Amino acid sequence: MTLRYPLKHILISLTAIALVAAVFLVHTLGGLNSQPVVYAEPPAFVERYATAINNSTAPIPSVPAKPKSNDTDHTVLTKWMEGFTYEETLAFKAIMTGETLDEFLRLFSHPDKAQRIKVASAFAAVQIKYTHNEESGYPKKRNQFMADKSLTAHFPVIRNALAEALIATAKEGIPTRIPYTLAWLTGQGQETIELFTWSAQHHPDHNVRRSSIYYVSILNGGENVAGPLLQSRIHDPVYSVRKLALDLRFRKLIGDI
Repeated sequence: MTLRYPLKHILISLTAIALVAAVFLVHTLGGLNSQPVVYAEPPAFVERYATAINNSTAPIPSVPAKPKSNDTDHTVLTKWMEGFTYEETLAFKAIMTGETLDEFLRLFSHPDKAQRIKVASAFAAVQIKYTHNEESGYPKKRNQFMADKSLTAHFPVIRNALAEALIATAKEGIPTRIPYTLAWLTGQGQETIELFTWSAQHHPDHNVRRSSIYYVSILNGGENVAGPLLQSRIHDPVYSVRKLALDLRFRKLIGDI
């Protein structure tokens, strides 16, 4: 059967498009044009906020210790805290019982940056370990912590300390799961998006870069931010990052995110 002229041209055009798409995918996923990850200065707001906190004369709001709850078996908590550092123990007990909450929160605004980073890293480690561990009882308590209106003033301080900790891991080349805690912390906004845009491009840990481009894409980063970021990460030196960037671009194209 002889194809009519217009139909023949349509088929040729579709074949050409398919070939171009195939070449693009092979070129991209194969890393033929990958670019190295280079550390760059982080967003300035992190250091500015930390300086403002240290220079502030306003008293830090104290949080009274909560009475022991009858629905919490305190002997069982010891099992879940096995091998914890001091700061991780503080974080876990602050969320689970509220007994160490005031001390825990105050460490996020400690004048020593190393101490702020230590408690932020401990909080992130506990979050990763127990947020989806229903047996521990942590998920329910975590949700209550995040929704506690009396803690609203503390979340920006916590968020900035987490940002300082994330930046420190980038400088030192240390793998981390901090982006997870940052992404779901109460009150995240455009500054969080800005930080993730930076870490997606300049953090040496490819898992941090993967997490960061994902969170920028789903946390209302806007096409003017997410679009250029995803475009840049299809040239990431690591295959899994390039593939995720392509997947997210496609999902945005079809309106899935």
